[in-house]
Formats: sequence, structure tokens, C-alpha cells
Amino acid sequence: MNRQWKKYDQLMEKCYLGMAGGGTDINDWNDCFDILIQIIENERESNPDFGRELDLLDDETDYRHDVQGWLEDYLDELDMREMYPLLETVCRKLLKIFEWKEEYPSDIRFMLASALGNQGRVEEARRYCEDWEAQEKDNPLAAAALIYSMLRMKDYEGAEEIVRQHIAEDTVCSEENDVIFTAALQLYKANGNKKMEKKMDAALKEYDKALERYLMGLDDEELEFEDMDWEMDEDDLPFN
Repeated sequence: MNRQWKKYDQLMEKCYLGMAGGGTDINDWNDCFDILIQIIENERESNPDFGRELDLLDDETDYRHDVQGWLEDYLDELDMREMYPLLETVCRKLLKIFEWKEEYPSDIRFMLASALGNQGRVEEARRYCEDWEAQEKDNPLAAAALIYSMLRMKDYEGAEEIVRQHIAEDTVCSEENDVIFTAALQLYKANGNKKMEKKMDAALKEYDKALERYLMGLDDEELEFEDMDWEMDEDDLPFN
């Protein structure tokens, strides 16, 4: 098993060296993922509880391999390269191989929905997002994924209905819901509602400014998103 971990570490290093040099080989990433899955499956033959949770896998290996961080980069790499069939396969494998009781896989489910839609399987993507959003009404990523799936089908009214459920007159764009504001911005660009497009864009820019101020030195202070200076005219709101 140590030999397999050594192989994983070598491939991971090749992935990041290639990334730093601007010439990363996707085959290194794919091979590294295959080795990782083999390690987990082999370990579970003797210890069925090994790595049952992704966020505990690094803990169980004394943080020697940065598995969680590397997996996030791998998914981003597949998405950036528009390798959507493989991205779907990897997402489904990750959802299956871990239990996800400690940490919910919202980011992976979002990427899976995107991979389906980007393969032209728009109806399948919408059904997946509808089921997900129905299960988790308060999950902003589920709502955003559903909005995007509706946009692919040009169902602007349906997408706007989801936006209305999450963005009210006094809703502030924050770390928790910026994905919905971003999806709403794409909706209003698509349906030609220039006023609401401008409002969503202003809200997102104000949030970015507040976040930038926070990262530049307000570490000891609470980030007051509610102080953001943007307002919606009542007539411009999507629920009017």
C-alpha cells in the first residue's frame, strides 16, 4: 500500500509541476485519480471503514497526501478543459465512494449538473436539479444549478420563479448566496431585462468590493455585508 501512495504522490507532484509550467498533462491527473480510487478500495478490503468520509481521509493519512485539495483541483481541471463526460464519471464515482455524512457534496453535485447540461443532456440535467432543489430548499448551489438548467432550456419564466424565491427586495448579496445572484445575472442577460441585469451586476460588484476590503486587512472585524449600499426599486423586482 505504501508503494501505491508513493505512486500517487509522484503523480500528484507531476500534476502540479505541469500546472506551474503551463503544460500539465491530463493523463497524469487521470492516472492519479485511478491510483487514489485503487488505494481506497484496497484499504477497505482489510478495513471497511477506511476513508468513508472525504474530509476524514486526509486525517486518517496524517495529512501527508492532500487528497481533498488535489481532488478539487482535478475537478476544476476537467471542467476547464471541458471534458464533461469524464467530469460526470468522476463526480458520480466520488458521490458513490464516500458516505458524505460529515460534509455534504454540494460542489460536486453542482459540477455534475453542469457536466450533464454541457453534454447537451438538458432535460436530464433539469430533472437532476429539480430533485436536488426539492430535497434542499435552502441550498443556494442547488437553486443556482436549477436556474442554469432552466436557462439551457430557455425556460426564463421558470428560472425567474426560482430567483424570486431567493432574492427579495431586502436580500443582500453575500458569501452564502452570491451563486444565486450570479445565476440571476445570467438570467436577466438572457431574457433582456436590462434593469434587473444592472441590479444584479451592482449587487455582485458591491459584494466583491466588500470581500476585497475584508481580505485586505479587516481580519479582526466582522464583515458587514448588510452595510452594502445598493437598493432595488420596487418596480424592478422580479416578484412584482
